[in-house]
Amino acid sequence: MKVVVTGGGTSAPIDDVRVITNVSTGRTAAAIAEACLDRGDEVWHVHAPLAELPLLRSAACDLDADPDAERERLDRLRLRWRERRDRLHLVPLAGGTVAEYAAALRDVLTSRAIDVAFLPMAVSDYEPAPRAGKIGSQHDDLTIPLRRTPKVIRSVRDWSPSVFLVGFKLLSGAPLPELIRRAREACLINRADVTVANDLADVRAGRHALHLVRPGRPEETLAPGPDLAARLVDRVRGWAGG
Repeated sequence: MKVVVTGGGTSAPIDDVRVITNVSTGRTAAAIAEACLDRGDEVWHVHAPLAELPLLRSAACDLDADPDAERERLDRLRLRWRERRDRLHLVPLAGGTVAEYAAALRDVLTSRAIDVAFLPMAVSDYEPAPRAGKIGSQHDDLTIPLRRTPKVIRSVRDWSPSVFLVGFKLLSGAPLPELIRRAREACLINRADVTVANDLADVRAGRHALHLVRPGRPEETLAPGPDLAARLVDRVRGWAGG
């Protein structure tokens, strides 16, 4: 299958040196991309500048590890990389803005026959009108007006009508019924085939579960575990016919 995965968090410039961003690391997106590569898929990974990258994120040497064990781990990673690198296409966003993200995603979706789009990138909902130069630091209080950004995911169906679209909804500290309700709303508004809902409080507490919400279907929950991304990919591939 041909798959696009988006990861990391967008940035909204305030002035020439400051930005508003979010806490997304791109870890989930990288794990999803790796699972797709493991299944033989060709992957376009659209990513923010500081996002974790598939396979490459594991290349850092652990100086506290046993040298022989670390050498074996890196040898396995090197082999895995060589077997998969021709099917991995990294699409970096130079500044990480919402506009860059929209342009990059549109280019991938309109220039290739993408089967599945996983969109866990944390996209800014608001951004300031950037100011030239640098705002002075002498102010005791500083008010920065924000404007709503376009919802990129809502254009995906126009760019690629047949793609199997996987959206993501992240809340923090929300009751489960509220999380599921918001995910169902997102499915309809975004014209997504499935919305993956999770809660930041659960992630930080080490009980990261994924709730899969589809229009007109009961939700499914994937329990926490190191293979969580792989189980999500397998479930989506089954629905998408992969």
